[in-house]
Amino acid sequence: MKETVIVLDGALGAVLSLCKSAEAHGFQTVVVCIERNRCDVYRHSKYVSAVYYSAVDDLLHTFTEICTHCQVKGKPLLLFTADIYCIIVNKRRACFDRIVTLGMPSSEIIDGFCYKNKAGDMAKVNGLTVPRTTCINDMQDVEKVADTFTFPVIVKPLSVEYGEQIGFKYKILNRSEFIQEELWNSLSGKLLCQEYIPGSDNSYWFYVFFRNGQGNVTECMGVKTMQSNGIMAVGTTKYNPELAQMAREFLKRIGYVGIGGIEYKRYNGAYYFIEMSTRTEGFLPISDMAGVSIADAAFQYYRTGKIPCKESQQRDGIRYISVLSAVAEVLRRKNVKTAIRALLLLLFSRKGYWVECFFRDGTYVRYIRQIIKQKIG
Repeated sequence: MKETVIVLDGALGAVLSLCKSAEAHGFQTVVVCIERNRCDVYRHSKYVSAVYYSAVDDLLHTFTEICTHCQVKGKPLLLFTADIYCIIVNKRRACFDRIVTLGMPSSEIIDGFCYKNKAGDMAKVNGLTVPRTTCINDMQDVEKVADTFTFPVIVKPLSVEYGEQIGFKYKILNRSEFIQEELWNSLSGKLLCQEYIPGSDNSYWFYVFFRNGQGNVTECMGVKTMQSNGIMAVGTTKYNPELAQMAREFLKRIGYVGIGGIEYKRYNGAYYFIEMSTRTEGFLPISDMAGVSIADAAFQYYRTGKIPCKESQQRDGIRYISVLSAVAEVLRRKNVKTAIRALLLLLFSRKGYWVECFFRDGTYVRYIRQIIKQKIG
């Protein structure tokens, strides 16, 4: 029997990175997908021991089946790569906790930070600077925002549970667009409105971390040098002692234990809290390249219960790129010549990590074939 890690499918790069690190620590790795057509992608990865398909409502049964069929030693460690899984599992946390070891923070943190209207309040109470925010429940809220907020504003779903129904990740609206928006009547109570903090892509900062039960933090941070629909397409590691101190104090105050990520935006010398992830980020592998592996710290802690190895400071100037997202953003911006030159420099840089490096074991080849088939079909 072997110790086992179960990873719920979400961001492909994060799933494979976790599986790769888990294998290096001697775990057998099992990926569970709720989309059947994703299973074949993982079955061809050398880092994945087994792949299971499961309907959302059958996750408990699936985890029990894994424990039986995979000859699991003890309770397997369950890790998350998408917010929706955190919400689903947390709603029946006691049931899941009997079968697996949950690699997630407390119920209070999940309930707070997976819902954006609560996240801002919790961040503010615990010492962070937060943009002005309100939930749109009715037309009176629309009128109040129009009269009192500074425009433009950002409108986005309150949580991923409403993402498919709403149909967009976010919109930036000026005052006239906001008033005329046709979504309010049908989607009231499911949308958050937030004052827009000015700044270009590189004013966004990412902070990914693992915090253990003794309060020790392994962290990696940097600048989001290019975003695509809110997703980091290109990022560069850059240590920021002010941000590190701020984040560590915040995590201590809320009692966070586990893997997570925080996004900030810098404006006029202040760092504004934008959002927090209570699971692994899609760009988790950048921490491996920077010499402060978040995954390694987590596996060491969950396997031995000990404090991770002596903390070290990250290597700066490490570049992360999701080629597919970056190319999509290049085409959207129509600044092709300049952007392609930058992408080529990133791809061939010795100080770079690109998500599609998993081409080497054939995983991404099959993933792209699948996308092409879906588009053509």
